[in-house]
Amino acid sequence: MDRWGVATPAPGRRMGVMRCTVSLKRDGPAVIARCAEFPDCEGRGPSRGEALERLRQSVTFWLEACPCDQTAAPGLSFEIERDAS
Repeated sequence: MDRWGVATPAPGRRMGVMRCTVSLKRDGPAVIARCAEFPDCEGRGPSRGEALERLRQSVTFWLEACPCDQTAAPGLSFEIERDAS
């Protein structure tokens, strides 16, 4: 654990990757990114990249607030399942 109480991998070991299935769709001028594994999380932005970044922030916030003692930011990976943007 680091000084903030976050689990860190042992030297020479990497943290696992958490994969999320993402769908993108356009809603007027905005792109909406949603993650099947976290249905309450979404990201909206004027571009695909910004919507994905906002989704990443939403999922990371949800996981860090979760009592399951996980931090996801370094190992969060999105797989685009459907892109209608």
